[in-house]
Amino acid sequence: MLTSFFTFLKASLIAGLYGGTALTWRLKELGRADLKPKGDGKIYAHWHGDELLMLRLGQFSGMAVMASRSKDGELMKWVLKLLGFRVVRGSSSKGGAGGLKGLLDFVAKTDAHTSLAVDGPRGPIYEVKPGILALAQKTGKPIVPVVGAAGWRFVFKKAWNQCYLPLPFSSCVAIYGEPIWISPTATDAELEKAKEDLKNSLISLKGQAEEKFHRTFLPAVRQSHLHGA
Repeated sequence: MLTSFFTFLKASLIAGLYGGTALTWRLKELGRADLKPKGDGKIYAHWHGDELLMLRLGQFSGMAVMASRSKDGELMKWVLKLLGFRVVRGSSSKGGAGGLKGLLDFVAKTDAHTSLAVDGPRGPIYEVKPGILALAQKTGKPIVPVVGAAGWRFVFKKAWNQCYLPLPFSSCVAIYGEPIWISPTATDAELEKAKEDLKNSLISLKGQAEEKFHRTFLPAVRQSHLHGA
């Protein structure tokens, strides 16, 4: 009970600090899709490294997201809930099948949007995992690629995912791509093509986003020389 209380307290502090910082960002959205939980739900696909900016896009929208079953996942569950997300537990490395099924069941029965880091939770970086394809195929909802970039940012240099946190009052951009639909009867070859189309779209959009801040996006290598703002 005491552990749960301190976890919630810590989550409240993190959510408050994040929310306060995010309010200062000068965020511009291009090709914006409606994130409100009305109408047909969408499945937003993003790179894991963009996740801290992506939270700002879905904040208080009722969007359904996954959190791992780990101890850190318990903390993240409360952070996400306090930021206005609906949380399903699970990840692709531990309890992932159950988490994806829970997300699938929830999304299939509601008009809620959902969002997945397609190369998470542990990489390889910029490689699309099959989970999002299964989610789209079984729910009939479109996959919408979305990427982000920030002018002033702190980059976690040792992280596998090139994760960054936009600094207070930073200019930020989010770019949405064209939706990708997957037929319920899609063949393996069609699923593989959809996977490549999604990857190529995310890479192209990420390049466009970084260009807004005069940076070059090099997905094939770790971008150690690009960590500066």
